Amino acid sequence: MTAGAALFISDLHLSARYPDRNAMFFRFLEERAGSYGTLWILGDFFDFWIGPAHVRLEEHRDVLLRLRRLADEGVAVKFIWGNRDFQVGEELARFAAVEVLGESAEVDFGSRRALLIHGDSFCTKDTGHRVFRAVSRNAVVRAVYRALPSSLSLGIAQRLRKRSEAGVKKKAPERLTFTEKEIRKAFARGVDTIICGHCHEAREETFELGEGRRGTLWTLGAWEEEASYLEFSGGEFGRRVFR
Repeated sequence: MTAGAALFISDLHLSARYPDRNAMFFRFLEERAGSYGTLWILGDFFDFWIGPAHVRLEEHRDVLLRLRRLADEGVAVKFIWGNRDFQVGEELARFAAVEVLGESAEVDFGSRRALLIHGDSFCTKDTGHRVFRAVSRNAVVRAVYRALPSSLSLGIAQRLRKRSEAGVKKKAPERLTFTEKEIRKAFARGVDTIICGHCHEAREETFELGEGRRGTLWTLGAWEEEASYLEFSGGEFGRRVFR
């Protein structure tokens, strides 16, 4: 295991609907993740998450057990909410030994100060999602939803997933892209690196921040076509594809 080395993944949308993707992820854990100190999961890891009762559903049982095994082998697994799995809570820590950090985290990687976040909050032109995000993240709404019987919360989650998938197909591309204003606001928090997902496109972008400062935005690809991820090792970040 390489001390201080880390892997970053996002937007796997794991589900019983995509068994090949699950199998790819299991192989990724066995062949790659075990030699790193930390695995960062930056949201939309699951296709949906209904709350505390989800750990009892068969759909993700194998995934959770594999994460537990990785943690037991000494790899720290850390989770940031996405727009599909923001109901993830301490049940994931108890069942799979995954540290759930909520909306975002700021972490030092070597000389770089990084903001780790899913990224949907950067899409401010998508007004529909902004409203849904504000309502669904409300503490009272979350508490009520997490207290619902699992059969009811499962039905709600499945309907929301279908609406989300249908809605994305109808939205203009510019509504699904990050706005530069929001990215610069994030850099203004004092970070020089942002790592996020949500846009389903693996890329690196540099920003001039003034006063000699430069910032780097790393976006993570989805696993719909290839298993892309970001690596931090030897003091450097780099994009990789697992095959």
